[in-house]
Amino acid sequence: MASETPIPAAPLAWPKHAAPICPSAALAELGRHRFRVLYRGTPREAILVRFQGVVYGYLNQCVHMPKELDCEQPRVFDAAGESIRCSMHGITYVPATGACLSEICAGESLTALRVQERDGMLYLTEKRTTLLGTDL
Repeated sequence: MASETPIPAAPLAWPKHAAPICPSAALAELGRHRFRVLYRGTPREAILVRFQGVVYGYLNQCVHMPKELDCEQPRVFDAAGESIRCSMHGITYVPATGACLSEICAGESLTALRVQERDGMLYLTEKRTTLLGTDL
């Protein structure tokens, strides 16, 4: 029986529309990095968060009221570092999915944006958005 040489998996295709947001080092664990996007034709504020080593991107708007998650203080995680928390009214979200944990907004979620970390940089890879600015 001849042994077969394994064929290495092809690398995932890199999106042509990927836009660099910031260096990976600019986003600490449980940190947030603000940036601005054109989302479906409207300028919007957005954030990156790092939770358990993974980076997630969301529009920076609470589902309870149209306020930025960090409108009252420059952090978005609760004191225990377990959930994203709106600083205005304390509405909480699952960091990995954006799903609301608070009863008042049950069934709703933050608007997720596709982001990727590659070669020491964080990129916006969401097709329906255009990066307008960073370091807000």
